[in-house]
Amino acid sequence: VVEKSFLEDINSILTSGEVPNLYAPEDLAAVREAMRPLARSAGVQETNDALFAFFVERARANMHICLAMSPVGDNFRNYVRMFPALVNNTTIDWFADWPKTALQEVGMKFLESIDLGEPQVVENVSAVFASAHYSVIEASRQMLAGLQRYNYTTPTNYLSLVKGYCELLREKRHAVGELRGKLVGGLSKLSDTAVQVSEMSVELEQKKKTVAKAQTECEELLVVIVQEKRQVDEQQKTVTADAEKIGKEEIACKAQADEAQADLDKALPALEAAQKALELLNKKDMSEIKAYQKPPDVVALVLSGVMVLCKAEPSWNEAKKQLGDPNFLNRLINFDKDQLVDSLLNKVSKFTTKPEFDPDTVGAVSKAAKSLCMWVRAMEVYGRIAKDVAPKRAKVQAAMRTLQQKQDALAAAKASLQEITEKVLALKEKYNTNVANKERLKQESEELEIKLERATALVNGLGGERERWEGSIATYEEQIAALP
Repeated sequence: VVEKSFLEDINSILTSGEVPNLYAPEDLAAVREAMRPLARSAGVQETNDALFAFFVERARANMHICLAMSPVGDNFRNYVRMFPALVNNTTIDWFADWPKTALQEVGMKFLESIDLGEPQVVENVSAVFASAHYSVIEASRQMLAGLQRYNYTTPTNYLSLVKGYCELLREKRHAVGELRGKLVGGLSKLSDTAVQVSEMSVELEQKKKTVAKAQTECEELLVVIVQEKRQVDEQQKTVTADAEKIGKEEIACKAQADEAQADLDKALPALEAAQKALELLNKKDMSEIKAYQKPPDVVALVLSGVMVLCKAEPSWNEAKKQLGDPNFLNRLINFDKDQLVDSLLNKVSKFTTKPEFDPDTVGAVSKAAKSLCMWVRAMEVYGRIAKDVAPKRAKVQAAMRTLQQKQDALAAAKASLQEITEKVLALKEKYNTNVANKERLKQESEELEIKLERATALVNGLGGERERWEGSIATYEEQIAALP
């Protein structure tokens, strides 16, 4: 019995057929609805109490409860006093003692899992179990007659006896078998050690030969490394001198390039301002200019300059056509300013040299035309400066090409040097690996020699124990055979 509350519920079932407060109100409603058709066919009133009572009566008529309890101890008496329905509303079936043949059969069943040799031994051991159990029952009867004290001997006690014997037999067999196994293992180790001693002698000779060979290879490899290292040092000096010379030339080329770029950067502020002004324009601004039937003179002047740079006819009709192109602003923003030739700059200067071709003057008439005016002026300034810088840039480019050739030659020399250096490093790594391998083999050879000496001493020292261990093994085997 895990919880006493179980017996309380069982007592209620035996007394009234139900467990109080077992169902929640919503569950009771479901039970009554399920019983209503059965109650109607049985002629029972369909009230709530009558329906539940009908349900309880049907459940009670179909329920059978079986309880098994041991009379040993005070629990059984206490349960009977606390829950009288266990006696009043049940039929008590007192189990009689198992007969001797049953006890013997149960004992033989348990002994099936244990190897006892002959079947007769199994029967004899189970007969001893039954005799011992019945002798305790007889002694309990004598104690009850003489001392008026009960001593219950149940089948559980008999099962504990049988299980205890089986467990004790396994432990004894295991203990004796373990002792025998240790000695057998010792003899096996002695035999294995003798074999290993002969094998180690052969292996030791082989390792000594391998160590001598590894020593020779290391010495030969060291000679090759010294020769290769001399070649690397010579090539390193040549590459260092070339690198220093090319470095100076590179500095000179960079100074010329910086000078040309500085001249070119003078046009960049105006160019960036024009670019930003163009980026602020949109299709609406273009539509504003395009909406003129006849544009103001300054607007027409700016658009003529734009058309010249775009290599189009410098007229209002052509400008109006260009303004209608959705990509017109993108073309101006991405204009290839490095392609401004002298003829194009001379044409556009006819417009830009006029006094009214001024961003502020144009901005008073049209914001969009002001941005275009700034762009035309920036393109002209950049073109003029780029024309002056072009010879310098050409000179820098020629010097850079020569420098690049020398740098390529230097890179090839460095690559060759790197290749030889890596070869030397690989040889050094191989040499270090060979030396480490030689030392490892030497260490293993020394350790193997020590093991061989110890194993030989062990085999010689334990040679006299073999006979004693063999005798002990025979004794333990007889004990195992004698354990029933």
